[in-house]
Amino acid sequence: MIGRLFGKRRPGPATERIDAGIWNELLEAYPLFDGLNKDQLQRLRRLAERFLDDKVFFGARGFEPELKHSIAVAAQAVLPVLELGYEWLEGWHEVVLYPAEFIVEGEEMDENGLVHRFRDIRAGEAWQSGRLVLSWHDVWGNGELDGYNVVIHEIAHKLDERDGALDGTPPLHPDMDRQAWIRHFTHAFGELGELLDADAEPLIDPYAAESPAECFAVFSEAFFETPDFLSAYYGEIYGLLRGFYRQDPLLRLGSEKKGQE
Repeated sequence: MIGRLFGKRRPGPATERIDAGIWNELLEAYPLFDGLNKDQLQRLRRLAERFLDDKVFFGARGFEPELKHSIAVAAQAVLPVLELGYEWLEGWHEVVLYPAEFIVEGEEMDENGLVHRFRDIRAGEAWQSGRLVLSWHDVWGNGELDGYNVVIHEIAHKLDERDGALDGTPPLHPDMDRQAWIRHFTHAFGELGELLDADAEPLIDPYAAESPAECFAVFSEAFFETPDFLSAYYGEIYGLLRGFYRQDPLLRLGSEKKGQE
């Protein structure tokens, strides 16, 4: 059914190895990886190879994923778990690549029990306990460090759901304060809603106001892409995400971004 619906599967040997030339081209194309030291880059590459070995890539709407497409997805997908471990990405095995944005249709129930049909245009989608769906156009456009990264956004959803609930609070480490997490994210989510209700322009992607789950995913994008912005305007949330991801992108990207401005 999948093959007929989504077209060709990208074949690959068991235990995929990433060619050094392709890997270096990827690192040059995506400043997201700038500042990672030699050890971190080696671990990132091993995690990406494991991702390629673990996941099956399918193309949709005539798009035929090549190895370079799969590597670009894999490297970005494993960055959030660089210090957490690959087990955080286990339990699902399919990645579907559309050539560009795609249409999603479905039904949802409101607070009054009424069912509404919807038709959305999306760049990515993470099926709960299922496949990851991405627009290749948007994956390739992730190289600007502008706070938008569809792969990290959808991977954040995958991490969020690991405790069984897609609610903006992933399984937190024992040394983290769950109440502080809920307090600061709830405050940011509510503040964004108030700004949008007042027709004011929020500092961060307004899609974060869609739900607590989207709030966590959007802030995760900003954490890895624009850590200088996030630490300046949402310092508490930056600290919480630093504690969860066990990374500090500000140390490796903050000064470099300033040098580009």
